[in-house]
Amino acid sequence: MYRFLAEVPEGIPTHEARTRTRMSHECLDQAIDQLMTLRLLCRSSWEKGTLRALSPESARVQFVWPIVRELTRRQREVEAIREVYSELSQVYESATLHEAGSSPLEIIPDLPSVRRALTQLAAEATVEVITAQPGGARPAEALKESLERTDELLDRGVRLRTLYQHTARFSPATAEFVHHVTGRGAEVRTRSDGFVQLLLFDGKVAVTSLRDDRHGALIVRDPHVVAFMRTSFEPAWSTAIPFPSRYDPVTADQVLDDIKTTIAHLLTEGLEDKVIARRLGMSLRTCQRHVSDLMRRLGARNRLHLGYLLHSHQIRERGLVPRISSPIDTGS
Repeated sequence: MYRFLAEVPEGIPTHEARTRTRMSHECLDQAIDQLMTLRLLCRSSWEKGTLRALSPESARVQFVWPIVRELTRRQREVEAIREVYSELSQVYESATLHEAGSSPLEIIPDLPSVRRALTQLAAEATVEVITAQPGGARPAEALKESLERTDELLDRGVRLRTLYQHTARFSPATAEFVHHVTGRGAEVRTRSDGFVQLLLFDGKVAVTSLRDDRHGALIVRDPHVVAFMRTSFEPAWSTAIPFPSRYDPVTADQVLDDIKTTIAHLLTEGLEDKVIARRLGMSLRTCQRHVSDLMRRLGARNRLHLGYLLHSHQIRERGLVPRISSPIDTGS
């Protein structure tokens, strides 16, 4: 129909178009309505009943421009709404910090208050809770205290990621706790060293230990600091080894290699046995057994000679420390 009308640029009366196209009244009226909707056809204002085809370019401008104008208007509305919500977010964050004590940092001095704060933060979490717990085996009391809180998080579908040190694997209480929570969907990994104590709730609130008080805690709500703490956690998590729900000899060998290699690194830094033991969450006796095993396998005559041999072997990564043939007691 459009081709027919375009071939008659001066226009054509409706009745003539019906005769020449041999279209029924209904079909012709329908075609005319469609073409006029698309701005490809108009009725002559000086010759009543005459139809004239319009150029597609002209039709495109007439048809699209109202849509563009509407989109522009809606875009301005969206930007205005975003600006309003951005201002409200700042008000909310400011009010939240004020309610928490007018500061993005809050010190909690005693253990009962810390536990109450953790319970409240866990109850408010909706997306993810991250836990980094160095220090080796977890005390049975601490595990029991956190079990109900952990189960409640998992019941609500909150993702739970926990990072321990390798030495936690040799604690029956910790292993039992991990078996329970991983069976319900939690993720638990371990590494030998290189992370600090930390809890993160939905990437918005962080809790960490105080420098000189193991019973207190610091709650951080500053978004920039919390983001930095989250960023610091991820590399440690990505290089950690999954904590299996059942004993796995291959993983156990890998864990012992990691422990031994880390001890070698720390020895080359000049750290004392008691400092290494505390840093890796193991007993001094266990640490000294690892050191003695390193001396024996490298043929070191004394600690000074061991340090020289470690440097000469360029102990830089797992696998350069001689593999132990049987597990060493790693208990605390």
